[in-house]
Amino acid sequence: MEDVLLNYLQARKQAQSVPGNSEAAGEPVSWTKTGDTSKQSGPEADAFLKPSLPYPLNGLFTLVESHREYPASCRELAEFLKKLCGQHPLEDALLQVLQARFPRVWMERFLFILLEVQPSDSQTAAYALQFRHLKRLLLRVERKTPLNAVESGLARELISALSLSRFLDFDPFCRHAAAAFKTMQAGCMPVSGDLGLLIYLIRCECTAMGERKNWLETNLGSGDPDTVARLSPHLKLLEERMIKAQEMAQRIGSYGPLQEAPMGLEEAMGPFFFAHLKECLAKSPSLAGLKEALDLQQAKRVPTRDLIALSSLSRWLMEARGAPAGPLEWVRMALESYDRGHFRLDVAGGLPAVEVLLSEAKVEREGTLVLGNFGENPYSPWIARDGLTRPYRSSNPDRIAPDLRSTVLANIHRDSIIMKLLDNPKVQETPGLIETIVEGSRSSLVHSKIATRRELHSGSVNGRVPVALVRSPVTISTSLIRSLLNPSVISFTEMKSLYRGRSALRHEVAEELHSFLKQAHVI
Repeated sequence: MEDVLLNYLQARKQAQSVPGNSEAAGEPVSWTKTGDTSKQSGPEADAFLKPSLPYPLNGLFTLVESHREYPASCRELAEFLKKLCGQHPLEDALLQVLQARFPRVWMERFLFILLEVQPSDSQTAAYALQFRHLKRLLLRVERKTPLNAVESGLARELISALSLSRFLDFDPFCRHAAAAFKTMQAGCMPVSGDLGLLIYLIRCECTAMGERKNWLETNLGSGDPDTVARLSPHLKLLEERMIKAQEMAQRIGSYGPLQEAPMGLEEAMGPFFFAHLKECLAKSPSLAGLKEALDLQQAKRVPTRDLIALSSLSRWLMEARGAPAGPLEWVRMALESYDRGHFRLDVAGGLPAVEVLLSEAKVEREGTLVLGNFGENPYSPWIARDGLTRPYRSSNPDRIAPDLRSTVLANIHRDSIIMKLLDNPKVQETPGLIETIVEGSRSSLVHSKIATRRELHSGSVNGRVPVALVRSPVTISTSLIRSLLNPSVISFTEMKSLYRGRSALRHEVAEELHSFLKQAHVI
């Protein structure tokens, strides 16, 4: 088993030496090569590769392949690497990762997991202290645009608290709050009045962000899954910014210091094991590029989302120049060009190919230099839907067709979106999807709609949904429960099985089930 990887690498070298092979002919190796994948050599075409990989390479491969969220995956990777210490040389395992030439998507995920960093308070404030959503709200008030109840209440409160008479009166308060935050960054504590204004405006901005998110969720029209898939990353970004800003306001309110986010892997591994990892990387010259990326990220602490977006620009630039580079080179270029929320990159030799990206985001130009600010612009078009870099020369950042089940699960906590998705025939006709919604959602509105509409809980596709509704801990009306307890909906055999395990059911469900079975003389 230990020789499988070596034999595989030798086979790749032999394939490269075959006459007519494009790589042997001097063409640059590209991680983004397109075409008929059946003709490509490499792990993409080898279905046997994953189960035949030697340990610990197969463990690393599986960990990254099952990735869902970067912070969680980073913690899992840290635990995995700590377990390897003393059993397998870390430098050998990481060297095998680079030499194996795993699929580009896998390699990108591995690097972004390895280099994961969450935004610090300073980076969170760079966006929140622009008060974009509050300014939009006050501008709508001045233009007499209709507002909903929450927006009206927030606008009245803000105008009354700050004694605003027009939209322009709000700017001095924004500048004052920003100055108070800079005072905290300098290590000083602002006076209580300035601190109170800062906290108040941040919390109002979070409320305005929440209303913006609600507006996006409720204006989806028919709830088309493709539209939901395109909107989901924007909603997720808003939610993350709201949470980070609220946490920051709470720390400031308790006179806590501003937090600088540590590198995820360094925090999860601890100083001893992280230092050992860096020592192992320094042992092999082949790992110099990976060590440089790790050192740069430890020094600059680029938030993962910013790193992915900037890596897309680096990728396009290198591909346009014809450089034989892969994900590691893209990431290193992105790290080198980043500086405290800003980036500066020379695109000479890459124009006009990168113009597609540059035209979709707010950047500044100084000759061939491109400058950007992540505090002002999230550069969302530069990130693909799967959370990786955008494909070269792609006019659409959504390079993959949206997976319906993944789209639903990503929005399972957004009730208004799920309510609209339930009206879509694609969702209704996907086996097991409605049952998954019942098991994952904690909304009584969602459960009530599924229990009310027959097409959502009947037929061969959704035949298991009624049982899931009965077992669910979410409370719905007794009349809806009673309508489900019918032999045409749930068989007597299934109902008796539910009754035997009634200790796991809600009290009112168990009572209704007992009453029905007793009337039917089944018990």
